[in-house]
Amino acid sequence: MRLIRPRRSPDPGVLLLRSVCHELRPPMATLTALVRALESEHPAAHRGELARLAAEHAAHAQAVLGQAAAAVSGLNPEPAPAHTLAQILPGVAAAAGDGRLSVQIGRTAARWPLHAQHTRQILINLIGNAARHSAGPVRLVARRRGRRLRLSVLDPGQPTPELFTALRRRTPPATDRGLGLWVVRQLVAARGGAIRARALSPAGLAVEVDLPRHRD
Repeated sequence: MRLIRPRRSPDPGVLLLRSVCHELRPPMATLTALVRALESEHPAAHRGELARLAAEHAAHAQAVLGQAAAAVSGLNPEPAPAHTLAQILPGVAAAAGDGRLSVQIGRTAARWPLHAQHTRQILINLIGNAARHSAGPVRLVARRRGRRLRLSVLDPGQPTPELFTALRRRTPPATDRGLGLWVVRQLVAARGGAIRARALSPAGLAVEVDLPRHRD
């Protein structure tokens, strides 16, 4: 008779380390690209914007580490001031990199107050996931839906069983595959939001996140 061993719970320390390493990759890669761009010849105004974006991603990486340090110490993270979506988007677009991302944002959506770090993490993960798993353009659409802001990441792909599993699972995956979506689920839940994936007609995939207003 074959014995079935109970599945071991993931070690919290290992999970934290994996999550931090995963979440640090995008800001560090973007920071490297921005510093290289600063070393090139650019007009002064362009260099100023590149420097601002580099500082934003350095601060984002520091915030991820601070969040991890608070978790290790058993402390609550410090309250985060609200930022509008319009303030958050330039850093997200810089992380997207290769020009495949287009953005549609309503006037009300642009002024919607959000938790900057968590929203940036959510969007960078979803946009990066869409870019890796599809060959076409990626769109970010932001619209108000009642008392929530809906952020939709659209790409030419199709929903897969693995995607739905990643969005439903309560425990982290054993490998890095699906870890970003698991992190997104935790962040969306922490903000009191909701996430879902759906097929588009006639083709395409939308991953939608609904977030309430962030209060300081």
